[in-house]
Amino acid sequence: MTFSYENYMNLMWHLNYSKETVPLDIAKRIVSHGIAPVITVSSTLTLDDHIKQSYGIDSMYYLLRFFGGCVSDRDQANEQSISQTDSTQSNNDNFLQLPQLTTTSSTTRRRSNSNSLVQRDQTQLQYIRFSKPLPDLLSSFDQQQNIPTENAPSDNYCLETFLNEYLNLINVNTSWDTNHLLLRKSIYHNFFSQTLSSTENLSPFESFNHPIVSLIALDISQGQTYEDARDLLTTFKNLNKFIDNFPPFLNINDILPIFLLCYDKDSPEQINICNELVKKLKKQLFVESVLLPLWNSSINKETSAYKILHEPIMTSLDETLNSLSQSKVINCEYKLPSTIIDEIYEMLDILVYNLLIPFMQRKIAYWDETIMQPRKSLFHGNRFFKKFINKSNQQQIRTYKTDGGTEQFLASADEFLLRKLADWSIMTSNFRMAFTTYDSLANDLENFPVYMASCLEWCAVSLLMGAQSIVTVKMIKNDITPLIERAVEIYKLENKPTFETRCMILSTELFLSLSDSWTSTPYAINYLETILSDGKLGPLSQTLIWERLSDCYSSRIDPRINVIYKSDTNNLVRSPSPIPQEQETTEDTHFIKKNTQDILSKGFTRKRKAAFFRLIAAKKWAEQNNWRQVNWCLRDIHDIYDNIGLFERQGLILNDLNVRLQEQMATNA
Repeated sequence: MTFSYENYMNLMWHLNYSKETVPLDIAKRIVSHGIAPVITVSSTLTLDDHIKQSYGIDSMYYLLRFFGGCVSDRDQANEQSISQTDSTQSNNDNFLQLPQLTTTSSTTRRRSNSNSLVQRDQTQLQYIRFSKPLPDLLSSFDQQQNIPTENAPSDNYCLETFLNEYLNLINVNTSWDTNHLLLRKSIYHNFFSQTLSSTENLSPFESFNHPIVSLIALDISQGQTYEDARDLLTTFKNLNKFIDNFPPFLNINDILPIFLLCYDKDSPEQINICNELVKKLKKQLFVESVLLPLWNSSINKETSAYKILHEPIMTSLDETLNSLSQSKVINCEYKLPSTIIDEIYEMLDILVYNLLIPFMQRKIAYWDETIMQPRKSLFHGNRFFKKFINKSNQQQIRTYKTDGGTEQFLASADEFLLRKLADWSIMTSNFRMAFTTYDSLANDLENFPVYMASCLEWCAVSLLMGAQSIVTVKMIKNDITPLIERAVEIYKLENKPTFETRCMILSTELFLSLSDSWTSTPYAINYLETILSDGKLGPLSQTLIWERLSDCYSSRIDPRINVIYKSDTNNLVRSPSPIPQEQETTEDTHFIKKNTQDILSKGFTRKRKAAFFRLIAAKKWAEQNNWRQVNWCLRDIHDIYDNIGLFERQGLILNDLNVRLQEQMATNA
């Protein structure tokens, strides 16, 4: 079984992959997933009760949320069956021991994209995120302040709570001797994904978390009919009238309703009803439908293969915390028949590639033709030619004021529609159009600083994600860095610490994803040091930043010596034409080791500085009683300090940490 994106992000459940390496495109995959199109899921009580009775899952939303992520990966289908788990799990083992995963048959796949973590064209990957129904999303939004409530996923306190729960779970599922190199990086990238986005954080300044599709689910097997579908659609279309303080920056008409008809696959009568209902809904309500055979009466619960569902990679922070707390409970797991899992992925293929993406592309083309292209004309921005424009044709009302006095754009304003054009372009991997739109829009938003800062931030992200085929040193210095620095400066002035931190962490990871680490790493180091100096994150988050700072210095290798010094270890790598084993001499080995010392002393690497920051991280972990992480840090820097006789020298922080660690290991043995 190949090492997948899901395996890496949920590595503590897949420790058999702990010797794999992190690919260069992981940061781009996390960004693409974090800003993926949002699909809200609403269902009837009848359907939710039927799902609860059949599979023990509370609702249709909680079922589909397991299938968010990269559509073509089908990672839930690649999980092991329960029978395989039970037959291979040791009763005396207190840690997670997962066997090799089984793969689904390739004949069941609509698309043949591999889920292996290799460098792939980002335009060939499409991610989705499932979310609660829109009324539930709005209930967590404080309309008076136009900011997330105190329990919002972006709050630093919630991030600390997430990290505390996550690290405690890792301590339970690992030992002192666990191979930690990949697991440590997986922890950081989970932290990065949580700082990037959440489906519950509805922002008036950007549209990444605004729903694009509303999936309306009905249960045909329980006798639900056209009248039920019509009533649900009417309720959805009038949500802005039914919900008090409906956000003016949301437009129901920009959300595509799609019916999801659930039925029993073994019932020819239900199949005929579904086919007739699809035609009627399309003809009379002008709404598309997708079918999902969610039940199969021929499935034998005792002999059929069931698969345990793993938690989705990208979800709201409160749901992540809830799932982490449930992970401590024995036998708290959900499972589905393998055939049902395959049917859900087939439905998602149709939903995404036949309905969602074409809808987004039509909207993008319409906004580009009616709004973007006229703004490129001679009249736009020219005071002389504006005299000849009929003022009655111009948009008169485009903003509103919140109770706090902040002026924000309406959903119908050209500026906000252009922002959606840029956001939807980057969602569909059209980075060049996204960059052009962000750049054009930023020039017209000087009177709206937060809107402008967000455009500047994502303008830089578009360049780093692929708006230009090659990112040069000149482009970084003259184009990308000024955009990021200006955005961060505005966020500070406008007191938007969450946006400020996200901008710097996002920029850091995209800089580290570039191939020339010697050139790009200093920019990442600068942003990480700024985050630490600001002190706006909690202690656990800051310690992860210290570790990431060490990773940056460790990966910074001068290209001139890259052929003889490996970037991810402290060991020498021989030249491309190695000397045969029988011809090696003591003099040869001595020369190579001496050459290595010259490399270190001349400053071609930053290994010793990386070790120093790792030592700081170890001290920070010790202050928070996270001794498993202290152990990992000391193991990483042992060789560096042991070679110069400092690891066991009395009176040093290093020796003090080592002594205290040994006491902890003896106590918890």
